[in-house]
Amino acid sequence: MSVPKLLVIGGNGFLGSAICKSAVTKGWQVSSMSSSGKPYTTPAGHSPSWVSGVTWHSGSAFDPSSYTSLVGQSTAVVHTLGILLEDTGYKESVRNGDIIGLTKSLFSTIGASGSGSGNPLKSEKERQRGYEGMNKDSALKVLDTFLSTSTSTPTPNPKPTISTNPFSFNRKPSSDTMNQSRQFVYISAADAFRPVVPSRYIETKREAELEIARKCQEDGGAKVKPIFMRPGLMYHPHIRPLTTLPAFLIDMSSKLSTASGIANPFASKSPLHGMMESLRTYPLHVDHVASAVLRCIEEAREPSGEEHDSWGGARVVEVPEMRDWAGLGKNKDKIQVGHL
Repeated sequence: MSVPKLLVIGGNGFLGSAICKSAVTKGWQVSSMSSSGKPYTTPAGHSPSWVSGVTWHSGSAFDPSSYTSLVGQSTAVVHTLGILLEDTGYKESVRNGDIIGLTKSLFSTIGASGSGSGNPLKSEKERQRGYEGMNKDSALKVLDTFLSTSTSTPTPNPKPTISTNPFSFNRKPSSDTMNQSRQFVYISAADAFRPVVPSRYIETKREAELEIARKCQEDGGAKVKPIFMRPGLMYHPHIRPLTTLPAFLIDMSSKLSTASGIANPFASKSPLHGMMESLRTYPLHVDHVASAVLRCIEEAREPSGEEHDSWGGARVVEVPEMRDWAGLGKNKDKIQVGHL
């Protein structure tokens, strides 16, 4: 099988850089596209050795002409763009460990969002910078371009498979599945941030998932395979030291919740439900999420094997599955000091 040609949208960001690093170590051909086009550097301004293994490009997700040739050459695209708060100054505060600045961004977003619904009076530029633009529209633009440039590569006939997933579809080989699809990985999120973060954050993530799955199905379901990753809090003790303490506390509360076995008793849309979920959704080291992304791409490239579709032809990967892959499953109930 040929070497994967990976394009990471936002490859110089927190998760995007971790994905690029992991792919380079696997020997993949890796490209990154971001608004600046600048290669990744550490918070101290250093360039790690793996950076030279990535081709860095400048482009805008909202302007397909700036990256059509890139997606056309790629066998897999990972979309990592997204915002947790609409006051994007929070990203700088997290990078710098500025708790006061992060708090200001949080209250600014809450104050501007009101009920959390999208504002129809926003200008196009404002929409692009907000939840709708960054979390949904940018992904759909990239996907549309990917679909328009996709070509299928013949592979051996897959064998019929029986899925152990009760929500998946058991499929027989067809003329469509005789071609190896390319992969579109959308970095979504677990519903683990309400009520601290406005509900519009997770709503736009879920809207994007539905639209991505629909577009891929309408395109035949064979050209592009959609994969949705749903991590909760991602942390790194050195690159994002501000995330370490929250990760430690949430990890402890999640272990207590797992041990108690008590289900979330609140209505799914209520703030109390969101609050309880935020305290029982395990945090993940950013490198573990990156490894999970590449694993999904590798499994989707296999010509045969177990189907992993959750619905609509898309694969949805939740926190428990990513933890299992990282060796942090149910039997690992001790805090991983080296990671926290």
